[in-house]
Amino acid sequence: MADATQIIDRLAKEGHRLTTPRQAIIKLVAPRQDHFSAQELWDEVRASYTGIGRATVFRTLDLLTELGVLNRIHAGDGCHRYTVCETTHHHHMMCVGCGTVIPLEAAGIEAQIRRMAADAGFDLMTHHLELVGRCAACRALLDRSS
Repeated sequence: MADATQIIDRLAKEGHRLTTPRQAIIKLVAPRQDHFSAQELWDEVRASYTGIGRATVFRTLDLLTELGVLNRIHAGDGCHRYTVCETTHHHHMMCVGCGTVIPLEAAGIEAQIRRMAADAGFDLMTHHLELVGRCAACRALLDRSS
């Protein structure tokens, strides 16, 4: 995972503006090892900084997702969650019970996706694969409560 300085340097290299609010948001996001919603980040920004608008938080999340710094995960509740990306392309399994996000190694699936796109004459730029279900711990809790 990249640290805040690496992310800021990348934005500068790619010609993006390095506003003070954007840098502050990056400094809050970069060290995170959890999955978080835009609202949770907004709450953290409001507690730590004054003068940063909600729209700036959302636009910065969109930019960081577009650059591949963040993964946008489509949670089962209709809310997007974010995780700081690993340096390599990967997919996720997400628990609907506790929200745990587990990276999924899927080399065979990668080859199938590329083949399907090529067979359809489709110029594949990127893709996302998210498996949504229950982790072992949440399944065990459900089994005990039944």
